[in-house]
Amino acid sequence: MNNDKRKKRAQALILVAIVLVAWNLIQMINPKKEVKIACVGDSLTYGMGVEDREENCYPMVLQNLLGTDSYTIGNFGVNGATLQKEGNQPYWEEKRYEQSVFFEPDIVVLMLGTNDTKEENWKGSEAFRKDYEALIEEYEKLDTKPTVILLTPPVLYQSGEIITDVRASSDSIVSEEAQVILEIGNEKELSVINLYELTGNHPEWYNTDGVHLNAEGAAAIADEVALEIKN
Repeated sequence: MNNDKRKKRAQALILVAIVLVAWNLIQMINPKKEVKIACVGDSLTYGMGVEDREENCYPMVLQNLLGTDSYTIGNFGVNGATLQKEGNQPYWEEKRYEQSVFFEPDIVVLMLGTNDTKEENWKGSEAFRKDYEALIEEYEKLDTKPTVILLTPPVLYQSGEIITDVRASSDSIVSEEAQVILEIGNEKELSVINLYELTGNHPEWYNTDGVHLNAEGAAAIADEVALEIKN
């Protein structure tokens, strides 16, 4: 009887050992992978004007929505950055661009174009398209082969602090940019979040300048991006 007990115990121990070895092999073959998300953009990504920016900028809200167990978010927004290479502050020449590449992202969330609407920066929709596609390709050729999610720039609202016809002209260009980005997304089969449409009826998401988002606006963008990533 004792021999039977010892035999059964030995068999149980062997079974446990086999399970543990199998589990370790599975972990070695398919280890849990942390998904790194690079939020690329201008001051809207950086969080300029957002109260308690470190906590309420959209990349940080996105991090909280997705959690820290499987996702790491990098905020690579640069105040004043343009998408176009011939703009007054091309994102391509910024240190944060280099850092976004070294970050080795699995997903790139791209939101640029607002500063390109300035009179001295806008070179036309074809120039914008060319540089936009080139930036996408720079990220797509990284070793991590990241998924690129495109965000159109949000609406620009009128402000008493800024000459009305200048703001109206800039928003018209944002609309043009949005159309270009939607077309690029369709051609390249990339996801596009149309923030121009989303923000069109929400002036309450903005600061008084009609350009920069407040905490509510940043949270709205984070919600849309989180939904896209989860899907």
